[in-house]
Amino acid sequence: MANRFRQMLARMDAATVRQMGERVLINGTGYDAIESQFVAEMGPVAGESLSLVVFSESLKPRRHDVVIWKGETYKITRQQTFNGKPQIWIE
Repeated sequence: MANRFRQMLARMDAATVRQMGERVLINGTGYDAIESQFVAEMGPVAGESLSLVVFSESLKPRRHDVVIWKGETYKITRQQTFNGKPQIWIE
């Protein structure tokens, strides 16, 4: 059985997805995601870009993967891990 910390993380992720999550299609597969916003105090931002945090342990995003978000088609331009989840930038 998972330890209490991991159980709490799972509950927090579930609450986040329930309150703010939206479905995103990445290469035809659906995932829960939230739009990631940057605050100016958190560092430099180079132009406008759209970033999503995807709530999936199985997703392995790659550049140029096709993403459908809110009815618009995008491609992944970069990715990193954010709190153990894939964070993707799309254009």
